Amino acid sequence: KVMNNNLELLFSGPQLRTFNYNFRFTPRDESEANEIRRIIKFFKKAMAPKRSEKKMFLESPHVFKLKYFFKNGRQHPFLNKIKMCALRSFDVEYTPDGSYMTYDDGSMTSYQVTMNFGELNPIYAEDFDDNSNDMGF
Repeated sequence: KVMNNNLELLFSGPQLRTFNYNFRFTPRDESEANEIRRIIKFFKKAMAPKRSEKKMFLESPHVFKLKYFFKNGRQHPFLNKIKMCALRSFDVEYTPDGSYMTYDDGSMTSYQVTMNFGELNPIYAEDFDDNSNDMGF
């Protein structure tokens, strides 16, 4: 409900937030290169829709619960909370230094990963706990 016409023009409805993350992976040895490959493959697979057993229907891809951790594994009190998210995009730059370079085993010398997550539900005023000592959403 909005009585003020100007306020009605400003409020078009709840919005779903997005979060962008960039990571640079630079393996120092073969085991780190293999771990980076597993990480990249995991996220590529997790964001893809699944087919039902009979391949007649598509099922939702994985969803993610993102948290900023602080001491003792608790939610960081000075950073925002994030609701459940879907991975909207996942991009890998295989030559972030501008040239093609590999180690002897063929792994790249560096990878730049860009991820975009989108919340599945909007933030409402009742989501905030006035009695907690955190930043909220």
